[in-house]
Amino acid sequence: MGQIRGFRFNMILFFVFQAVFFTACQSGKSIQRQMLNIKSELFYSLTTPVYSDTVVNTIYLNPVYDSDILPYTMVHRKGATTIPLILYNYFKVNYNVELGNSSFLQPYKEFLTDALMAQCNRSSCFNLRINDETVLPDSAMILEMNVNKNATTSRMVKKGFLIIIPVGDDYTISSDTWEVEKPVSWLEISVRLMQNNKCLWEKTYTSTMDFPYKQSGIEKPFRAYETCIENMTECLSFTTKGIVENISQNLHLVMLAM
Repeated sequence: MGQIRGFRFNMILFFVFQAVFFTACQSGKSIQRQMLNIKSELFYSLTTPVYSDTVVNTIYLNPVYDSDILPYTMVHRKGATTIPLILYNYFKVNYNVELGNSSFLQPYKEFLTDALMAQCNRSSCFNLRINDETVLPDSAMILEMNVNKNATTSRMVKKGFLIIIPVGDDYTISSDTWEVEKPVSWLEISVRLMQNNKCLWEKTYTSTMDFPYKQSGIEKPFRAYETCIENMTECLSFTTKGIVENISQNLHLVMLAM
């Protein structure tokens, strides 16, 4: 009888070590595939004063062709700690995440265009319209906008343990939770105002913003993935807002000086 129980316990140890090893070695690709089904919404709120004087001039915005963002969200496993202590087995796995365009309900370049249109037409001394490739006079003012850098990253940490209790019929107690660290956005956008094939004004805007959102104790893996996507999307939205407001204000001053 004792030999049977010893054999059973040895088998439990074997399977427990296998489970700890498998969890610690979970690839980022499997998480990445699950994240493909998560969609989040970029948002822009208008908070600047409304321009109340007469608007005379019109600027035509060329389409933004490239948003310089990954096509889909990428996940890479970066470091794992496994401590098998027979009775208490601990593991910790880090996953680096970079936000991709497929995680948005609206493509980023469309969001950026809509945000700039709304901001300029609210708080500037000119009308901003989309250049729909109709024939424009040489005197028309054309605004070109390019996204040079667009990266938003975060990190997810999975922590867990397995406890072996060598009495009774149930030999193990297990638990794992997720932690989502604060996201960081790096954004660089260049704009150039043209007329008669001459540059009237140009400027490059660079912004780096992190969000003080660090959430821990998340029990469901998919909820951790959703939280990570939502936090990164919110961080990018606010980073975009800061640059768009600066572009609108600078264009407003340029047009007033003409």
